[in-house]
Amino acid sequence: MFIKGNFPSLQDSLALQHQAGLFLDNWPFDFIDVTRRSMPRFLFIGGTGHIGGAVLDKFLKDHPEESVQVKVLVRSNEKSKRLLSKYPGVQPIIGSFGEPDKLRALCREADVVVNTAPDVTHDEDIKAILRGLNSRSQNSYYIHTSGAALVWDEPTGNKDARMWDDISDITALRSFPDWQTHATTDRLVRESALGTNIAIIAPGCVGGISPSIEHPTPITTPSIVLTARAFNSGYQIAQGENSLAWIHVDDLAKMYTILIDDALAALNGEPVKRPGGFELWGADAYYFGVGHNIPFRDFMKGLVSVLHKEGVIESTEIKSVNVTQAAQISLAGPDGEYDPEATPPPVDSWVMHIAVMYGINMRLRASRMEKLGWKAEKGPVMETFPEMIPLFLQLEKEGT
Repeated sequence: MFIKGNFPSLQDSLALQHQAGLFLDNWPFDFIDVTRRSMPRFLFIGGTGHIGGAVLDKFLKDHPEESVQVKVLVRSNEKSKRLLSKYPGVQPIIGSFGEPDKLRALCREADVVVNTAPDVTHDEDIKAILRGLNSRSQNSYYIHTSGAALVWDEPTGNKDARMWDDISDITALRSFPDWQTHATTDRLVRESALGTNIAIIAPGCVGGISPSIEHPTPITTPSIVLTARAFNSGYQIAQGENSLAWIHVDDLAKMYTILIDDALAALNGEPVKRPGGFELWGADAYYFGVGHNIPFRDFMKGLVSVLHKEGVIESTEIKSVNVTQAAQISLAGPDGEYDPEATPPPVDSWVMHIAVMYGINMRLRASRMEKLGWKAEKGPVMETFPEMIPLFLQLEKEGT
């Protein structure tokens, strides 16, 4: 028995017992499990997506894999292998939305859940995540990805629109009816604020190249390029005076890691004290993700020059159209026949959703995150086109 002097580590103690013939085959735990159980446990949902891949990459660069346990939900064994080839220290879990029991069980085991998967039409999955977290006896944190489509106005291409601020307008942002995009899932998350530390990040349009293993280019790029191909030129709704909030995916990832680091400090018993009692978590913890508010015509000017240089379109003209025309010609494609009398696509279809985006205003101010010292470091999204568009075209050609 060790009474004084240097006490052995648990690993040394087990080794000594084994050498003395005292080691039991049915020992109730092993050293590795005990050690890792004390580490903060993270679950990333959507960690191979454009946003999630950037968040995961930055998180793992900031925090050695030996100091945290990281599980990442992936849809297939193939994605699991690709993930492990880049991040050998993470633990891929095969699964996806549509498996609420699995989601609930995984979240019950996690200290921090970072969800960057799509939220719209996934109410039951969001509920499962929150039930898992709320069933824990320990402190837990949930970072939810919403979207600023919540504040979209009519797609007229006009410039007159409200500037939305995530602090001064929080009452209005919490009051949208459930039929508004993202409002239902935002409400579900806020309703769990008493049992779980919750935060909602609502990005505008996301640009730039991501370190994601699956989706390095933005999810809006295929539709935007397809529409340009179909017009064989640039395009805008009316005069293209409407402004959209854009953020580089790297700047957005830093927003997530600011919240993650705060959660990690609290879990390690060293919570960060904020001046003036500023709360990072809770029902009002709603963060717009925006770097620049950009008129659509300026966005398109930057795009057509690169598309023309790459041989995607023949003309650098920017045609003025309406939303229905943009959606219909997108469906027809560059080799199809555009029929102006054709029935418009369903209002809830992806092609109509993207066409509406061409004409709406989404002007945002990220006041809440700026109070935490965050600021956008990347320039306007147009600066990413000379590198991003060729990469997109290459991946498109390869069928990936």
